[in-house]
Amino acid sequence: MSAEPSLVAAEPLAAFEKRYGDVALFLAYARNRRTQFALRQGATAIGGLILWALVSPVAALVAVCLALLGEGVEIGVLTLAQRRIAAGQPLAQVRGWAAAAALFQAATIAVCVQILLVAAPMTAAEMLALCFLMAASVNAGFALSHFPVAAKAKLWVFGLCAAGHLAHGLWYNAGLASDQIFVVLQMAMLAYMAYTFIAYALKAWHRRIAKERDLLIGAAQLADVNRDLAASQREMRELSIVARKANDSVIISDRDGRITWVNEAFTRHTGYSFDEARGKTPPQLLDGPDSDQAVAEAVNAARASGQPLRTEVLNYTKGGRKIWVDINLVPIRTPDGAVDGFISIERDVTDARAQAAELEEAKARAEAGARAKSVFLATMSHEIRTPLNGIIGMAELLSDAPLDEEEQVYAKTILDSSEALLKIINDILELSRLDADKLTLEDKPFSLAACLRGVGALMRPTAREKGLFLDVTHETSLPECVCADEGRLRQILVNLLGNALKFTETGGVSVTVAAKSVSGGWTIAVRVRDTGIGVPPDRAEAIFEEFEQADAETTRRFGGTGLGLPISRALARRMGGDITFEPVNGPGSCFVLTVTLGRMTAAAQKALPLRTRQESPPLHVLLAEDNATNRLLIARFLQDQPVTLTMAENGRRAVEIVEETAPDVVLMDMAMPELDGLQATRAIREMPIAQPQIVAITANAFASDRAACAAVGMDDFLTKPLRKADLIAALIRAHDGEKPLSKSRGNGLSHSRASKGPDTWTSPPASGTTNGKSIRSSGR
Repeated sequence: MSAEPSLVAAEPLAAFEKRYGDVALFLAYARNRRTQFALRQGATAIGGLILWALVSPVAALVAVCLALLGEGVEIGVLTLAQRRIAAGQPLAQVRGWAAAAALFQAATIAVCVQILLVAAPMTAAEMLALCFLMAASVNAGFALSHFPVAAKAKLWVFGLCAAGHLAHGLWYNAGLASDQIFVVLQMAMLAYMAYTFIAYALKAWHRRIAKERDLLIGAAQLADVNRDLAASQREMRELSIVARKANDSVIISDRDGRITWVNEAFTRHTGYSFDEARGKTPPQLLDGPDSDQAVAEAVNAARASGQPLRTEVLNYTKGGRKIWVDINLVPIRTPDGAVDGFISIERDVTDARAQAAELEEAKARAEAGARAKSVFLATMSHEIRTPLNGIIGMAELLSDAPLDEEEQVYAKTILDSSEALLKIINDILELSRLDADKLTLEDKPFSLAACLRGVGALMRPTAREKGLFLDVTHETSLPECVCADEGRLRQILVNLLGNALKFTETGGVSVTVAAKSVSGGWTIAVRVRDTGIGVPPDRAEAIFEEFEQADAETTRRFGGTGLGLPISRALARRMGGDITFEPVNGPGSCFVLTVTLGRMTAAAQKALPLRTRQESPPLHVLLAEDNATNRLLIARFLQDQPVTLTMAENGRRAVEIVEETAPDVVLMDMAMPELDGLQATRAIREMPIAQPQIVAITANAFASDRAACAAVGMDDFLTKPLRKADLIAALIRAHDGEKPLSKSRGNGLSHSRASKGPDTWTSPPASGTTNGKSIRSSGR
């Protein structure tokens, strides 16, 4: 240690001791063992494959199961130890169990190695087994710095395993045979390599700890120097001992910038002794070919004006090595205020700059990963939604056909499975939009009571099918009309009630609603109470994390992706509320949803939509779709509707038919041969004809796709998988002249004669497309 720690260093040193104390190191050991579990199983898999190839599948299975058992026991004990320490239990009370678990894990590895040694007594197998043993020893040895008891226990087990193998060979051969000498040499070499790796790691660890502690003390000492040296030259002389022992370079120079004194750290960092530095200026001594002259001029200007300066400069050591130095230049003033000299505190920041560059590179990689994630999600959405459109549509048509009871079961199974897959896709895309903060909420009037009744009516058949009750009541009077995103509120309620019914087998679900008037609106609280399996207290927050459920048994028994609650909570928070888990007395669970809804005026309430038509008006409809399955599906959807349907297999033919027949509505697929949907729409909008209503139909469901369609003049937007009800509703809107694609027509985005827009399709191109122009005629 270069000097005694000052009072300034006491607090960071206390934090340092806490960070590297026994408890902190044990928790770090436990955390690393848990996070590196998957990485260690790579060796388990390799060992299993070797046993499979050299011995038998049974031996491989036994060894893998043993290794996983040991890992599972150790991870479980370490997890329990972490929780108990967090609850306040002393480390001494859990250390023994953790060491025993480590011993057991090492024993399972040793048994696996012995299986290979005994079952495959060949030189290559023996070498592989010893290499595995060495790798396990190195892995255990790295823990000596954090949990030495466990590390030493493992090393003893592995050492006894190797010694046992050697003793067995000596007994079996009745002496030291020539091949046994080779084995002994192999074991000695591997043991030496393991010892070298472990010793190097431990030395590096201790060096880092010592250096970190020294840096803390040095930083505190430098703070003392900077404060006191600015007061007077006399205090500078008194503190020269501290400066001499500091870890950073200290340079004292006269008014002309010539060095009068340097500390020992300066010599260590630059290689120049005090005698070599005295009388020279720092630039004369330390500048080199690549040193920035602008920085040198700034330093000279600060000296000339007597002003302090902090900057970074590239210096050269006596040996010619480049180092980056952080300079803190402070003037030394006489009692009358005149500049009597300068003191410069200089810190080597070469490593820090390198780390900053690495962080910047890592940031760039992370941003590239985020972009790749967006491309993947768009491609996945398009490629999976397209075949699902045909599957769900045909299953719906099949369900409406005259089928016997068994065939109805088949059709319903297809439809339910497809719906489940679609929900997973939608959940993943929804989560992606929430993570990117690109989800927008509508602000429209609706009836809260009607919304609640609708959700209850939607979920009641599920409750009746399982023999459960579903009660929806309100504790207070509800506002007649509120303003918010009804669809998102309905989504949250359906998810909460769906979860409650799914995890309840007897009893039922009670929903109570209360409204409280607040400034500018209403706060709505919805309690969903069930009598189901409940949620363990220690999992109450974990279930709100992505891909999490109460436990693995819940996932196997009830299914699901674990995305519903995280998405619902994120939506609730964006609506000014939250979803919380409320402990209950007795079986089941209770979730509380709160949202903030805006008030509506009487005039806005009268303007609420009332139409519920289920039949399209008489229209001439042109379907531009290159996929034969999708053409057949839409034709079946419209076969009982009063529409005249014309079909086009590519965008160019669609433009020609529009010019020839002037249809009322064009159902426009986005990715087609010849011309894609955007290009075809642009061409139609440029025609001097009565313009049709154009409805986009696409498997791309991102906001950028909707914006691209609006920009070229499309009037509506439907995503695949396409539902009959959604298609009929779009035709009704087209007949009535409604354009839900864009909220505003003043900007021309959804105007019927808009002729310009993006040059290419905005979704990332899927397989078989380039710049949005399809080169195949299927899958769209």
